[in-house]
Amino acid sequence: MIAAITLLAAATLVYGNLAALPQTNFKRLLAYSSIGHAGYLLIAVAAIGALDSGLAVVVYLAAYLLMTLLSFLVLVIVTAHADGDDIVHFNGLGKRSPFLAFGLLVAMMSLAGVPLTAGFLGKFLVFKVAFETGHFFLIALGILTVGCGFYFYLKVVKAMYWQPAPANATAIPVSRLSMVAMWIMVILIFALGVFPQIATGFLPSTTR
Repeated sequence: MIAAITLLAAATLVYGNLAALPQTNFKRLLAYSSIGHAGYLLIAVAAIGALDSGLAVVVYLAAYLLMTLLSFLVLVIVTAHADGDDIVHFNGLGKRSPFLAFGLLVAMMSLAGVPLTAGFLGKFLVFKVAFETGHFFLIALGILTVGCGFYFYLKVVKAMYWQPAPANATAIPVSRLSMVAMWIMVILIFALGVFPQIATGFLPSTTR
């Protein structure tokens, strides 16, 4: 059973991250990268014998939920004022709507696994339990695919901050409700990245 999960984790990591590499459409990039994130989650499942495997699964799920919701919230707002959801439509977002760009920057940092974010802590715990159970092949594969993730997530950051905005681009308004929701998710992404105890409330008392 563990061997099958290990094989599935490896295949999911490779397919999800390699498929996301050439994407120029932001929605498809998030869709393929979600397959890769399922692979990291499966690493923790394969390492189910480790003491902190339950914590790794819960923290990674919580982190993925936060950073994906934040990414899609910004995507919905931007595409409502653009002609599509290609990455090119995010060009110059840092100047057109600094708050939206900041929110998406935090989401991309966490998805890539930058330290002090929930995504980093989730990956750290996943690799920790994999090391404790001897899944060194999955650790090596996971580290390689993290590098792939940095490449395609930074494409979005590059578009927002280093590419000029289209000539007909205008400022993108953000409703108060969306702004509050984004601030909550941004704060939680950093809080969970520093205090994993936030997620332990979802664990059975015997595994905390």
